[in-house]
Amino acid sequence: MILGFFLSVNAYSKIINIENKILLNVPENFKYIKLEAEEAADYYEDFFSSLGEDANFYYIGTDDSIKFANALINDQDSLLEPIMKKMDSKNFSTEKSMIKFVSKEIKKLMKKNKYQGVIWVLVSDENLEDTDYDLFEVVESLKNMNKADINKAALEFKKEIKNQLSVDGVEGMNLKISKFNIEINKINSPAFDLQIAANMFNINWDMEIYGYLKNDKPIIIGSECIGKCKGVSGIKNMIVYSKTKATNTSSENSTNIVENLNKLNDLYKSGVLTKEEFEKAKKKLLN
Repeated sequence: MILGFFLSVNAYSKIINIENKILLNVPENFKYIKLEAEEAADYYEDFFSSLGEDANFYYIGTDDSIKFANALINDQDSLLEPIMKKMDSKNFSTEKSMIKFVSKEIKKLMKKNKYQGVIWVLVSDENLEDTDYDLFEVVESLKNMNKADINKAALEFKKEIKNQLSVDGVEGMNLKISKFNIEINKINSPAFDLQIAANMFNINWDMEIYGYLKNDKPIIIGSECIGKCKGVSGIKNMIVYSKTKATNTSSENSTNIVENLNKLNDLYKSGVLTKEEFEKAKKKLLN
């Protein structure tokens, strides 16, 4: 029964292991690459500046999506050069016509490069207490709060992030926070769950960021979607938390079923499985 379940699910997903620090349940055709720290440092500086220098950064997605996202970081001028040349040859009568042209060209560029969004992961080898003591103290204080107090703290942090975006946001992107929560996750670590939405040249841009501490070291998982994407939303539901194995055979089987049901539910929530596929696989597991 368990084997049949995994055969069913593995047609749609797989689990990747990054440095034995985080497991992610992702679509079967996703791969991952490690970026040089300096390549990602400037691009994601606002998010990672307090995590120290001893950190590794990874992109996860289809080969084409990773190449496109990597080019946006390292070779943006060459990537956008054809569009810029076309713009130079145009004589736009209005700003609206210019925006419409750029929007169309960017969508064509993403389609040509088969871009479907990417997931990114940062894992740090430094304790947060050593790299940002103030932030570490905030995390420690959250551990002793009840849910109501955590929600109040989340509102204050949301205001700070909103103010930061309004000051440092890219002009014309209309950045806004669509979600910000603080929760205690499955390994009893305070975690922040942030979603940012933007629109530039009439193209939607969405980012999810989920961060927490594991053994006092930061782990941050994010996703970026420009336009329409597939398989990169619901990142926190892709995380597979390790659990202690039961010694009793019967208990072990029960634990496996519960774990598999949780994984199946996570796949459905993240969009990897359709509702029909979810119900079929769940029925097969329970029977």
